Amino acid sequence: MSAHWVLARREAFVRDFVRDYCQVFLILAEQARRFDHDGSMSYSGLRELMGEAMRKGVFWRLKDTAHHLFRVTPGGGEGETLPADWRFAASPHPSGDARQRPVEALLDWCVGYAFHECAKLKEDAFQRQHYGNRLTQLGRCEGVPAAFYTPLADLTTQTMESAGRELQRILHVLRHGMALLPAFLEGQGDNRPLARWLAREERQAREAFGEQYASLLRALYGDKPQLLPLLAARELLEAGRRDEALALLESAAARGGLDNEGRGLLAETALAVAAAAGSAAMADACGDREEA
Repeated sequence: MSAHWVLARREAFVRDFVRDYCQVFLILAEQARRFDHDGSMSYSGLRELMGEAMRKGVFWRLKDTAHHLFRVTPGGGEGETLPADWRFAASPHPSGDARQRPVEALLDWCVGYAFHECAKLKEDAFQRQHYGNRLTQLGRCEGVPAAFYTPLADLTTQTMESAGRELQRILHVLRHGMALLPAFLEGQGDNRPLARWLAREERQAREAFGEQYASLLRALYGDKPQLLPLLAARELLEAGRRDEALALLESAAARGGLDNEGRGLLAETALAVAAAAGSAAMADACGDREEA
């Protein structure tokens, strides 16, 4: 993939990275709650999360996005950088002399490590769901002597204990990455695609970031959180989604989340929506008269 192509679409890649990171974290957090409740994991859920080469799941796409952001176009800001040495990576950097900001290098590491740990976790869940259940069935058969079955009896429990430790490692790494995201996003407050996602999926973002959510907004918008709905609405308007932009601005206004510029955009958008509705009504009326 061309570095110029990725760089030209960097805002969308950053949006995708944050969105998918939150989704992966929440899915695995739900797996942890299930494991704590009844000691089980969903193999089908983990398989869907990971996907495969021809049908990548959200975690696989997140890993690819991290590589595009941090390996193809590393060093998205000023400050100290580190050499990006990919001699042992599956996809070496083409130039061989790339550099990364420390926060980028660590985020890339967190995603890659958690991804490969999750691959092991998926296999453990498969072992428990298929081979573990089969072993239990064999142990209950009258024709299976205890001497044949007993030496294997503890393996299923050991597999799930290992899976529990893997899941906790994954969540520990992803939580740390979540804490690093505000540092990575600092100074990128003009990213409209990201603002659009944050505004439309605020509940998911708040749940994933938890206590870090306020730090995220400060990193992006400083002491002007009103920029979030303003940028999101402009992105929606640019995409031709006036009704959605109006609804977003009205919701922000009801919470006192608009500044003067935002209120001006709200009034302008409301007029445009009303004018479009009036034009549509007039066209319908003309059509009715012609039919009559």
